[in-house]
This record gives sequence, C-alpha cells and structure tokens, in this order.
Amino acid sequence: MATKPLIAVIGADGFVGGGMAERFGATRIVYGPPRNGDVPVNQSEDVVRGADVVINAGGFRVRPGCTYADYQRSHQVATSQFVPWVRPDALFLHMSSASVLGKSKDQALGNRTPPNPSTFPSPAYATAKLEADEYLKSEAAKRGFRLMFLRPAVVYSPQGAGMVGTVLKLAKQGVTLRLYPRQARHHFCDMNLLVEVASRVIERRDQLPDLSSFVVADPYTVTNRELDAIIQQHVPRKGMTLPIPVPLLASMLGCTFHSTNPKLDLRTWGEICGVLDLDTAYDPSDTFRDLDIDPAQYALDRTLLPLIRRALQQ
Repeated sequence: MATKPLIAVIGADGFVGGGMAERFGATRIVYGPPRNGDVPVNQSEDVVRGADVVINAGGFRVRPGCTYADYQRSHQVATSQFVPWVRPDALFLHMSSASVLGKSKDQALGNRTPPNPSTFPSPAYATAKLEADEYLKSEAAKRGFRLMFLRPAVVYSPQGAGMVGTVLKLAKQGVTLRLYPRQARHHFCDMNLLVEVASRVIERRDQLPDLSSFVVADPYTVTNRELDAIIQQHVPRKGMTLPIPVPLLASMLGCTFHSTNPKLDLRTWGEICGVLDLDTAYDPSDTFRDLDIDPAQYALDRTLLPLIRRALQQ
C-alpha cells in the first residue's frame, strides 16, 4: 500500500487554503495569528522541508486598496520566503488563477491557452499572479522540485466568498441584484471540484508532465439572467431589486483613481465591476479528461443550484 503523502497548505487561513487543508487533513501554515495547531509561515521551515506535497494558496485576491506592488509582495515575494525549503523530490502545487489567461474572444480559455493578463479587468493583479508563476518555474528548474499549476475560476462553497457569496448574502437581507447585461456569462468553480482536481494531481504526480497547468471551472456557465432567476426561486422574502449596469459602472469608475484607502479606491471597484462584466468562458475539458473526472458529477443541479437553495433557506 502506498504511503499517504505528507501535505502542507500555505495560506490555510484563507478561503481556498482553508478548504484545501480541511479536505486533505494537511498541516496548516498561516500568515495571520495561529490557532489550534496552525504553524506561522515564518516558523514553517521544518514542516515545508518534511512535506511530500506543498500546496501554495496564499496571496491577495482583487481587493480595494491594493496596488500592483501589494499584489507582487503577497504572491511572488511572499512565496520566495519558503521556496528554498521545498525539497527536490517534493510536489509544489501552486494556486495560480484563471485571471492570468485574460479575457476570451472567439473561444474558451483552456489548459493550453497562452497567458494574457493585460486583458483581465485588473491587470495589476493578473500580472502579479503570472509573475509568481514564472518565478516558480525558474526556482523549480534550479532546485529540482516538481511544479504544477491550478488555475481556478471564481471559487464558491457553502462558506461563501467571491461573487456568489456576496450575491447570496444580499439576497438573504432582501436585496436582489439585477446585473446588466442580462446575457453576460459567469464561469464559477465549485470548491469540491477544485479539491478533487488537486487530489487527482497529487495521486498522479509521478505520471503527469512537470509544469502542467489545469484550468478548473464548472462544466457550465450561467448568465446574469439565469443566476437572477435561480435566486428569485429560493429567496426567502421579496425585497428590493437593485439594477446594476455593470459596464457603465466599470467605465465610469475606471476613469477615477486608485487609493490605498479601500473606501476611496474607486478604480479598483471599477475593476471589480469589470470582472462581473468579463463574460469569459473557460474550457476545463482537458482537465476533466486528463484527470479522469466525470463532468456530470459537477453539473448545475449538483453544485450551484443546491448550494443556492440551502443558503437562502437557512
């Protein structure tokens, strides 16, 4: 029987990292105050050196108040602090982002799509993410550890986070967002799918090509109109409907300014509106096929629909 690998998750105090650490029973390495056995990242050298698999889930998402320098520090610079501790035969599984692929035009973005971060609504964030990817490629070649990338779309789970969590939280409070344009698509990623992809990559790490990248997204998209209809079916009480002309807001706020004060950082709020208006589809078919995952297990009626129903009935 194969020995169960020792797994350490860096950034386990974040949404994605916490979910990964819980599912894998991994050692939690955190950036914030430690609790219940957490290991502070600056004291994690022994843990990282002893790990068979290091999952790196640290770093900021797009957030008001952050500049390119902030994103760079929280991704490449933060990662450079513990990369020297990764042993040569270990697997480094890096949580990149589908944002590095930019905006789709004529076809969906997949595992073999060249990165194009400048076309993402927050190019500073996407560029910093891609620079961290490139830095890790250089370090893996130098130090001899295995390196693979997961590039998830917007991740959701019953614990919320991201656009789905925000929309559901407002709906429970009686505020339903009506996003325009109505036919703009969203491509999300169920946390369960992200965990399964990570698990399959870990299981097959000796068979998969080094530097493999896996786009991770649900096997369907939903439009603003469809998302609104689903929420309206299950919203506990009718309240105010708030129309949000996303392209107009993105354009108007994009002409303002960045600020290190999150409340005043109007341009980043414009970028967030731009993400809502991205209308980009991903192609996770190679990921499903290469890792022998049945996409039917992650159909709409098995993932987003029951999650919305449960969240709004609580």
